[in-house]
Amino acid sequence: MGNIFINDNQLEQWVRAAEGIQDRFGIEKALCYVIGEKFYNLVYTLHSARKIMRTIDEERKKPDFYPIRVTKYQDSEIVTNLDETHENEKARIMEAEGLLVKFVFLISQAFSAYEIQKYFDSHPRLGIHGHIFTDEEHAFLVKQGAIEHSIHTEVEDALILGDMMKYFGING
Repeated sequence: MGNIFINDNQLEQWVRAAEGIQDRFGIEKALCYVIGEKFYNLVYTLHSARKIMRTIDEERKKPDFYPIRVTKYQDSEIVTNLDETHENEKARIMEAEGLLVKFVFLISQAFSAYEIQKYFDSHPRLGIHGHIFTDEEHAFLVKQGAIEHSIHTEVEDALILGDMMKYFGING
């Protein structure tokens, strides 16, 4: 059992849910759910763990590096061991990479290569909001500040989308 999911059958459940979504709402909504949200979130987890490791690697280069960090929060202190965090993130990366390979296999068993290619060709909006809101609703929420949208989030999503496509063997 890993650290990312509590449920050993999580990936299978998501694929079955996507098949149910397809039956009720069509292939586009199903793929938006399983690839644009769930698969995206797993790749995002991988990217986040790599970013944390890079940050710690940079800290380790400093001559005064000390792995124990204490953060004061109200009346308490939070102690972080950057060496432990680095090892934990390395384990998360290995687990996430294995899960992604398995997830691609499961998704590819449920949906055709053509359907998956067509989904990526549609330039989908990623994350949970990608398939829940219309373009107008999404734009409204961005304008109101409820959804972060900046050049930074655009670049991050582009990198994640590129990795998502690589896992499926799709060239962008």
